Amino acid sequence: MHANGLMLTLTLQVRFVHSTWVFGRVMCHVSRFAQYCSVHVSALTLVAIAVDRHQLIMHPLKQRMSRERGLVWIAVIWAMASCFSLPHAIYQQLLRFEYGEVRVICLPSFPAPSDLFWKYLDLATFFLLYVLPLTIISVAYIILIKKVWLHNTIGDVTVAQSAAHRRRKRMTIKMLVLVVAIFAICWFPLNCYVVLLSSKVIQANNAVYFSFHWFATSSTCYNPFIYCWLNHSFRAELKALNFRNRSKAAPHPS
Repeated sequence: MHANGLMLTLTLQVRFVHSTWVFGRVMCHVSRFAQYCSVHVSALTLVAIAVDRHQLIMHPLKQRMSRERGLVWIAVIWAMASCFSLPHAIYQQLLRFEYGEVRVICLPSFPAPSDLFWKYLDLATFFLLYVLPLTIISVAYIILIKKVWLHNTIGDVTVAQSAAHRRRKRMTIKMLVLVVAIFAICWFPLNCYVVLLSSKVIQANNAVYFSFHWFATSSTCYNPFIYCWLNHSFRAELKALNFRNRSKAAPHPS
C-alpha cells in the first residue's frame, strides 16, 4: 500500500503540476505495475486473512500456521499479484505532443483491437480484484457467522455468563460483517469506474480516478480500528504490547 501511495502521489504531481511525464520510459511501466500490484496484494491479503480465520475457528485443534508457511503464502500472494499486474504494465507507452512546448504523456497502448483488449482486460481485473475476493471473503465469513451464532457454551452457566456470551457473539458477528462491508464499499467505486471507462460509457477524469483509488486502498486502514473496537483479544494484545514497549523505554535503576 505504501508503494501504491507513493506512485499515486508521483503520478498526481506529474499530471496536475508538471502536466508532462518526467520519469522516463522505464518508470512509465513501473508506476503502472506498482499501482496494480499493490492493489492486488491488498485484496489477496484480505482473502488470506479470511481463509486463515475460517480455518482457525472451524478447526481449532489444528496446528496454527507456522512462520515459514506464512512466508510462503506471502510469496504466493506477491507472485499472483505480479502476474495479474503485468499486462497493465507491459502495454504502456510514452506519447509526445507539441503545444508550444513538448509534453510527454504515459498512456496505455493495447494491441489491436485495442478497445476490446482494454475492455476484457479490465473486466478480468474486475473479476480477479473485486468479484472473486469478495465472494471468497463473504462465504468464509458467512460460515464463521453461522458457526459463532450456533455455538453454545458447554456446561452450566449463569444468567450473567450467558448474557456475556451472547454479547461476545454479537460483537464478533458485527466485526465480520463490517470487514466485508468495508471491503465491498471501498473497492466498488474504483472497479465500477474502470469498467465503465474501458467500455466507453464514461469519459476519463483524473480527479475522480485518484479519489476512487485512494478510497479503495484506504480500506486496509479501517480494519485495525474495527478490531480494536469490537475484539477484546485484539485490545488486550495491543495494551500488552504498549506496556512492554513502555517497560523497555523506561530507565532502569543503576
